[in-house]
Amino acid sequence: MSGVISGAIAALIERVIGMAKSVEIQSWKEAVTFRFIPDWIAIGFLWCIAQLPYALLRRFGEGCGVLAYTLARKRCHIVRVNIALCFPEKAPAEREELVKQCIKENIVGVFESAYAWWGKPERLKAQIDVIGQENIQNAVARGKGVLLVGAHYSNLDLGGALISYCVPIDVTYRRHNNPLFDYFIRTRRARFFDHIIERSALRSMLKGLKKGRVLWYAADQDYGTKHSVFAPFFGIEAATLNSTAKLVQMTGAAVVFVGHHRKSDGRFELEFSPILENFPRGDDCTDAALINEGLERQIRKFPEQYMWVHRRFKTQQHEKKGHFYR
Repeated sequence: MSGVISGAIAALIERVIGMAKSVEIQSWKEAVTFRFIPDWIAIGFLWCIAQLPYALLRRFGEGCGVLAYTLARKRCHIVRVNIALCFPEKAPAEREELVKQCIKENIVGVFESAYAWWGKPERLKAQIDVIGQENIQNAVARGKGVLLVGAHYSNLDLGGALISYCVPIDVTYRRHNNPLFDYFIRTRRARFFDHIIERSALRSMLKGLKKGRVLWYAADQDYGTKHSVFAPFFGIEAATLNSTAKLVQMTGAAVVFVGHHRKSDGRFELEFSPILENFPRGDDCTDAALINEGLERQIRKFPEQYMWVHRRFKTQQHEKKGHFYR
């Protein structure tokens, strides 16, 4: 029985984390076919998880994370490579412990996504500790829009819901490779966000910023070389989107970094940085490095809660794609 449960958890990780282009569906009824039976089972499981009290959900996620550490070998390998690249100063045993904690936190994050989609995250409002509330208020007061630069932390969806309780936001997203999951991600996120914008819809982003809105924008993943430059991320050259600087250049929006994390006492920490002044600087590589530096500062505070499960360094200037992860 434990083998069946572990296998199901490993499969669930790949279904929820997978990111790529897919065919968009407008109703769940379009997915009532035999092809989607495994996906409906996974969604039903997540819905059940979302009905648990949050404290129990978190403990259950941590337990499943221990199983996933032994089962999800592909993802563990990716995490292990990323941790070794980004934390060379740590001893091997420390890095492996960080790998284990990262897998556990990411499983908790999957369950937290379900809680945000189908649970009652509003019950957690009293457990939010906000750092730098005045920073986001000052940025909004400038009246030119705010680019809220975040990263793919493990509590991505729940963190987004908690941020929305502090300030109304629009969000960008990348279409999921599974159309049924993509449908639920889009429709359930609509509970908290005013506009959900596909990451290639530049015109919609500009429109919102020019109206003075806040756009939550994650610029920390590797999307290849087409719209990227290479800039240091944890000391490693990484393909980094140059669109962050371009959005600011075209709108005059203020840039504020945001972090959202779980604390050991069961509470949550949201941190809004001071406004990034004198940005952009006019050089794509310099601007990308500044964004990566701001993200790195946040990630280092709770490194186990970052999504190291993605191949952040898969694109390299002088190596074949995926060189580090072979």
